[in-house]
Amino acid sequence: MDTINFYKALRGEKLSSSIGDITFTTHYVGELILTSGRLVACDPLAFPDSEAFQKSLPIGKYPVFLIVAHYPRNNDQRVAYAIIRISEETPISWKLGICSDEELASLTENDTLGYPVDSGVGCFMDFDAVKILDDSIYYAYIANPQEESLIDLIQDELRKNYRPTWDWANVCIDKSTQLNIIAFSSGYGDGIYPTYFGYDTEDKIVNIVTEF
Repeated sequence: MDTINFYKALRGEKLSSSIGDITFTTHYVGELILTSGRLVACDPLAFPDSEAFQKSLPIGKYPVFLIVAHYPRNNDQRVAYAIIRISEETPISWKLGICSDEELASLTENDTLGYPVDSGVGCFMDFDAVKILDDSIYYAYIANPQEESLIDLIQDELRKNYRPTWDWANVCIDKSTQLNIIAFSSGYGDGIYPTYFGYDTEDKIVNIVTEF
């Protein structure tokens, strides 16, 4: 991750580019509920059965923010970073989030390690949400095609929070635990996007950032 640009974006500073100055705004989009502490970052519409990261987090709820880049041409706005804030401490080091050791073992210098996006949407959710999402898809599309799935609900909520060239949704999928999925536009759309874990001086995780 380009940490210099990330911290500039976090502070709302401008970045110079060939098309002019890029400005940034930060948007709070809700608290992510972690019921198992096993975090998943994925495209929930195209790859809802994704794996969790190896690193677990304390069970609890954590604020999620989007840093949106504003480009000078055509009022174009794109989600540049999605952030989970675990604590108020400042990260001093970053490590790439991985789901399995095989990922790093097979990585070459030309590869990008991250999660694939095929619907223009990324998300954060607890691994407990994956089974609920999978069951919903099976029930709606196979067992009872007339039933609306959670995929439809996520898309509906994204449309409600649409603004030019980006959107987001905070969708509760289990009322008893308040388990939720926080979804958002993935930068310029489809691609592969890495997620990084930020650590403080005591080697504790303080931030998780997906870079778009």
